[in-house]
Amino acid sequence: MNKKYLLAHGALLALVAGAGLACQSTTAGTATTTTATPAVATVSGEPNPPAAAPAQNAEDSMPRVRVEEAKEQVASGKGLIIDVRGTDAWKAAHIEGAIDIQLADLEKSDFKNIPKGKRIIAYCT
Repeated sequence: MNKKYLLAHGALLALVAGAGLACQSTTAGTATTTTATPAVATVSGEPNPPAAAPAQNAEDSMPRVRVEEAKEQVASGKGLIIDVRGTDAWKAAHIEGAIDIQLADLEKSDFKNIPKGKRIIAYCT
């Protein structure tokens, strides 16, 4: 074999070995954990701060009402069903006794068309 060939392969072998050692030394101080959610590894050894809770829509925090309970509330005069889908959707079909109140009005705190003293049961689907 010629000298150039041996030098080229020797240099390549040294480069690969050096890269392998460099990779080993940077990962030696980190711990691998398996979690259900992605995590960011820290090399400093300090624990990761707890992840922030996912953003929640206001609708997700509203109490839900079972159909039977809604019927009882309306039948006893203690509840009122409002349809916030829009007038066109309300005209096409709506729950019997439901009144058409625009969602935009509610968002502007315009409650003049909603009777006081009743449990409001709104639907939008």
